[in-house]
Amino acid sequence: MASATRPAPARRRNNAPGSTPESPRGSHSLAPMSLRVAGAAIDMALVLVVAGLVTAWLAQRELGVVQVRIDGAGATSVITPAALPPWTAIAIWVLVSAAYTVPLMAIWGRTVGGWCVGIRALLINSGGPLGWSAAARRWLLMYGVAGLVSLLPVVGAVAWLLILVVGLSPLWDATRRLRGFADHWSGDVVVRAPWHR
Repeated sequence: MASATRPAPARRRNNAPGSTPESPRGSHSLAPMSLRVAGAAIDMALVLVVAGLVTAWLAQRELGVVQVRIDGAGATSVITPAALPPWTAIAIWVLVSAAYTVPLMAIWGRTVGGWCVGIRALLINSGGPLGWSAAARRWLLMYGVAGLVSLLPVVGAVAWLLILVVGLSPLWDATRRLRGFADHWSGDVVVRAPWHR
């Protein structure tokens, strides 16, 4: 008499709150918000320093040499060149943030801040690198829109709130995978990835 064999149980998808769905590279542990915030703070500091240096260099070139005129009677007048337009610093910050963020995220899935804290963004469907399109969309929602809004009168003064809302949006992600607005739009998930990998 043949004995009945029980079929092997079907594999369950790993949808626990601390992990991502299965991908070609296996299961990864989600990056906690503390690491994401720390990495973003490092990146923001780097971008602000570089943007500040570029702005100061441009301002120095624009100001040039102050001219002093002395007329026949001995009266002097000082002629100073025009200063940079007030929107210049914001435009430089937007350009520097794009030049810094998009290539690093497209190729490696992490910036210097992400490398320091051990996190990386991967495409949620394939587990692969973001590529240029997804990295550009991610930057646009994280920083680009806020940069453009900051150029507008009245509302420009509170544009930093957009960065704050987008940056903290993983906290109220309905999927419980800590995917914020930028992650959903670019199709990525941020996972732990030690710096030596």
